Amino acid sequence: MKVSNTALVVSLLSLLATSAAADSIDTAFTGRYNNPEDVFVLGDYVQTATRAGQYDQAISSIEEHLVRFANDGRARLAVARLYANVGSWELAANQAQAALESGQLSMRETQEAQALLRRASQGAKGIEWFVEASTGVRIIHIDVNVPTGSWRDRTTTGAYGELSGAFRYDFGTALGNALILSGRLGVERGYQDAYQGAGPSLGRPDGRIANSFNGRAAATFDFGLPVTAIDAMRLQLGVFTDYATVHPGIRIHSVGGIVRTVIIPTVDTRFHAEYSYEDFSASTGINAQRRHKWETGGSYRISQAHAVGVAARGLYDYSAANAMTGRVEEGEIYYAGRLPFEPFGVVWTHDVSLSVGTFTTSGLPPGPATVFTGSHWRAEWNHQFHIDGHNRIDLGYSVTENRFDQAAAVGRNSRSHAVSLGYTHRF
Repeated sequence: MKVSNTALVVSLLSLLATSAAADSIDTAFTGRYNNPEDVFVLGDYVQTATRAGQYDQAISSIEEHLVRFANDGRARLAVARLYANVGSWELAANQAQAALESGQLSMRETQEAQALLRRASQGAKGIEWFVEASTGVRIIHIDVNVPTGSWRDRTTTGAYGELSGAFRYDFGTALGNALILSGRLGVERGYQDAYQGAGPSLGRPDGRIANSFNGRAAATFDFGLPVTAIDAMRLQLGVFTDYATVHPGIRIHSVGGIVRTVIIPTVDTRFHAEYSYEDFSASTGINAQRRHKWETGGSYRISQAHAVGVAARGLYDYSAANAMTGRVEEGEIYYAGRLPFEPFGVVWTHDVSLSVGTFTTSGLPPGPATVFTGSHWRAEWNHQFHIDGHNRIDLGYSVTENRFDQAAAVGRNSRSHAVSLGYTHRF
């Protein structure tokens, strides 16, 4: 818990830094007000406002500058970026085109403006998409406190890679109805063992170092509901299929559906509730034939740079004979935001979460149908260092502890630590 406590302390300190960021904006605005013709002061103010998430202020300042200097190509490229950030695609396309026509851009800026023009033109037609590729290394340590020969501590280091993307088509309705197609495919080199070394006691051999695969494909229809008393309310209906390998004898393949409601009373407040159902009949090596899962929660944006939230969730697995083979119920609190530091000139964002709950699980076939119950807690701290709009460095740490509550397993527990470092490029 020492590391996770540190994470929470740093998060609280970052909240206190919000007032310092506001002072920085005020200082930059004063400089801009006192030197309206100085383009360097303008650039400083725009960068400060953008880092603080004050896009409207940054846009209005550049637009004011363009009234006097209409042929400033670099300023038009800068405001095109800002319009794209807030989803004003037609304005972004117009400004990117004007920037290209100015003839003032460098080769790199010209390439950026051309890419931005293509993206904005697609967005204006209701089409948005992204593709991300990630690669890195993950270190996992399992500390097992169980006096059984087949249970043992283990540390493994393995590389991982992931390709993900999404395509969104806006139907152009007043409520922003859209179809979203998304997918993910990942592979990781590591120890495939669903039992943390306890396989022989459950009728299966130990795992082995191998490549594990996981992926998901999903289609979601997102449409708005007419409301008057609140800002917005949306209903999302989706179907998906998952695939994963977690042990040489276990392959999970499921298909399912999900319904999710999002309520947005104000621009800073959001609530959600969802329910999903999965069919595992195509899987091998597990007791579960179907899964029911629910989640509900809410979040509040304290400022442009900081948000906090809570969530509760439950997961229930059933066999073909309608017997419960697995259950997880937990509550979570989390914080997400941008730290007030820019190491090496990159934007540093992070999120922290702490979850606690209970579980029930049974031994996997062909071993005995032993039922285990207990409690667990999990802490996660994830960082993203945004180099630019296309490249970032990912750093994460998590710790999870499971405690069994059977009388014959008093004092037995397992704790796992995972540290990952990776690089992500968005195309």
